[in-house]
Amino acid sequence: MYRALMFCFCLLSANLAHAAIYHWVDHQGNTHYAQQPPRDKSINAQKMGVKSNRIVDSEQPQQSIQDSANEIAESNAARKAESDKAQQKANETRLLQERCDTSKKNLAELDYGGNRLYKDAEGNYSRFSPEEKNNQREQLNAFINENCR
Repeated sequence: MYRALMFCFCLLSANLAHAAIYHWVDHQGNTHYAQQPPRDKSINAQKMGVKSNRIVDSEQPQQSIQDSANEIAESNAARKAESDKAQQKANETRLLQERCDTSKKNLAELDYGGNRLYKDAEGNYSRFSPEEKNNQREQLNAFINENCR
């Protein structure tokens, strides 16, 4: 019983506790603030009461933390999308360069290869006629001029 009463008394006294701050101006005109009044009784000190237990609104900081987290997530998503787009563009550029190199190589083989055998899409080997060589040459030149410059 005694402990319960002491506990209640401590809670009440903690809840009602106020820190006293004194404010005064000395004879030279300097303003002072202190927890104890001045020793010189001729100086008029004003007691200012300040509660020591302040209630802090914890919802506002939590909201700002959530807003910060959302902003960071949006920023990360935007950076990821930008990085993916750059990676895709780099892959497309690399593939186009490979196709350009292959087209240039095929054009050189077509010009300097003589009467060679060429493999068609079905896997059969045949020789190009002069008309087919010209058509192939035109197609390769058109692709190189359009994509490889």
